[in-house]
Amino acid sequence: MAYRNILVHLDQTDRSSERFDLALDLAERRQARLSAFYSTSMPYLFQGQEKELRDQVQADCAARAQQAGVDFVWIPEIRSMAHQPLAARLSFQAFFADLILVGQPGPEAGAPPAPPRDLPEKIILTSGRPILTIPFAGNFQRVGTRVMLAWRSGRASARAVSDALPLMVEAEAVYLLSFASDSSEREQSEVTLKKLADFLALHGVTAEVEVRLISGIGLGDALLNRVAEEGIDLLVAGGALPPAPAPMASQLLKQMTVPVLMSS
Repeated sequence: MAYRNILVHLDQTDRSSERFDLALDLAERRQARLSAFYSTSMPYLFQGQEKELRDQVQADCAARAQQAGVDFVWIPEIRSMAHQPLAARLSFQAFFADLILVGQPGPEAGAPPAPPRDLPEKIILTSGRPILTIPFAGNFQRVGTRVMLAWRSGRASARAVSDALPLMVEAEAVYLLSFASDSSEREQSEVTLKKLADFLALHGVTAEVEVRLISGIGLGDALLNRVAEEGIDLLVAGGALPPAPAPMASQLLKQMTVPVLMSS
């Protein structure tokens, strides 16, 4: 599968422009269309200065995409959906994209027109699409050079593998990581990850396999420690199944230090 349409959510937050730059880089490298959806928690306030800001962002994004030679589409709000929650409006637009970029809610989250704190979780659970969440802190000019896949046997992880393949194929390094609580579980996980590595090899991906025994530390903390130790710039994980994300998925979305791609 190739990404043919990449959707980026834009808003009035400080990180919105950098999120667009990252989406533009992804689209340019894959010769994909880049679609931008500018929306806040209060879209019906798009008048006066708010409308001027949105129009300015649209013009700026179009100019940057043209300079990069990327096919660009600006998606307007659908009037009949304007009073629906932001997550519902964004999930609807996500139905028609291959990859969606959203921002991790920052300190201002939850106070309209800023996005709600649980926006990434809701989009992951309702869109049926891979969601690439970008941290509100840090500098990320490129994503997917060094990829770590956190594997936990189940539908969500399997879905995440397929959804992240276009990124893993181009990565310089790919790590498959799983955690075990005892030697028996570790042995089973090693068998599973070796099968996964073999599957990825069929797609041209060479991956290193690691199963770590864990005790005295939470899964989320252990995973983020390995991300830092290996200099990872993209973490891939299953987001669990509706109606709620797994505890570790929620922790990663709140404490992420690098972009995280999740599927459900």
